[in-house]
Amino acid sequence: MLMDHIINIFVKFFVFLSRFAPFFSKLGFIDYGDFGDLKNEPKLRILLVGYNGARNTGADVRVAEIVKQLQKYLGKEEAQISVMTLNEENIRCYFDSGIKLVPLSPIFFVDVFRACCANHAVILCEGSTLKSKFANALTLYFCEAAGIMKNQHKPCIAYGSEAGKMDVFLERTVKRLCSDTYFIARTQNSLDQIQRLRLKGHLGTDAAWKFDSASHAGWAVTQLRQSGWDGISPLLGIAPINPFWWPVKPSLVKWLKAKLTGAHSLQFQLWYFFSWSKRREQQFEDYLDAIAHSVNEFAAKHSCHVVILGMERLDADACSKLSGKLANPASVFLSSDHDGYEMAAILRQMSTLITSRYHAQVLSMDARVPSVAISMDERLDNIMQELDLSQYQLLHADDTELASELKIALDYILFHQEQIKDKIGCQLASYQNTLNEMGDFLISWLHSHGSST
Repeated sequence: MLMDHIINIFVKFFVFLSRFAPFFSKLGFIDYGDFGDLKNEPKLRILLVGYNGARNTGADVRVAEIVKQLQKYLGKEEAQISVMTLNEENIRCYFDSGIKLVPLSPIFFVDVFRACCANHAVILCEGSTLKSKFANALTLYFCEAAGIMKNQHKPCIAYGSEAGKMDVFLERTVKRLCSDTYFIARTQNSLDQIQRLRLKGHLGTDAAWKFDSASHAGWAVTQLRQSGWDGISPLLGIAPINPFWWPVKPSLVKWLKAKLTGAHSLQFQLWYFFSWSKRREQQFEDYLDAIAHSVNEFAAKHSCHVVILGMERLDADACSKLSGKLANPASVFLSSDHDGYEMAAILRQMSTLITSRYHAQVLSMDARVPSVAISMDERLDNIMQELDLSQYQLLHADDTELASELKIALDYILFHQEQIKDKIGCQLASYQNTLNEMGDFLISWLHSHGSST
């Protein structure tokens, strides 16, 4: 927790420095984009701040769709869109050459400072924007961007954001630095949390509902056949995770120990490490065993071909361990090897899906794939409740009877497929309509903050 507080101090320091951006710009240290004076600017400069380039399928396809909306409404010639990324090669496939990719280091303070100062508007585009579940540093990253834009009187909007439980010190920072940020929440529960913090916003949805992978459908069928599918058997997809090693926390002691011993198995990045213990390890094994036991029984009974999907680079270990517990060989597709178009195309070939990944659920719905959610936090809970499918198809990773509950859920899907597909289709149309409204709002909101847009 001490390191989280140190990161918090650094974030506030760089936010404070942002008040003097015009001075630093005159000295040539930074570029400065003043939203209040666009007369001499050929283009409106918009920065997308998210968790991109780490081969997280959901994070990348969200941003791809936001960029597509901006280009549709503003025109490619009217705006210079920049995207912060941890790895340029991993996301270049989503954008045309006109999109500027801005390098982002895990030690993000200077990168965020320079990028925000140089742009006229910021869009916070990660789903898990305000929460301590994954890492306080992730929320502080967004807080720095929001705080800089607030100090410079430039607009900042969070687009399709989730808000959840936060540590007390983090809530205080959010209230202070995000007070001028406008939040479009993707669920009512998130909006309630945002309003509890006295932040501004309204209800929207996720940004990925219109992500199109139709051009890769033929590729997906070919890949599935090459990986062992006979082209006839039902496809049972599984998108597993390790639900028990969060949150990631910074630790200089662990970093030094890893340097000296070479033990990097629990190292996320640099000085960030996963939470782990014997109890967490056993919970993870129980989770995988429950899935494997139910899948083995269901696949044998219904002659299914099993497909394992690693939606995030970090899911590779969970995918490997689950594959080793299955009775028959499964096809395995990892985001470290496949971009969002390919992962979405594979997902949309499934007959049934078991998922602990929110965006596996989102991307599969375009093909009306019935699913069972094994949730670790509020994200899958919220979407299954919105679909009115939570009674039988929403489970939780720490359920003590997960294996038996999963069997019941899979059988329920088998006998109610058409009803479930109808619910998915109706809700998907609603989500897509809401996303269109969000696009209209975003552009009008930008216009309202500057006469030159």
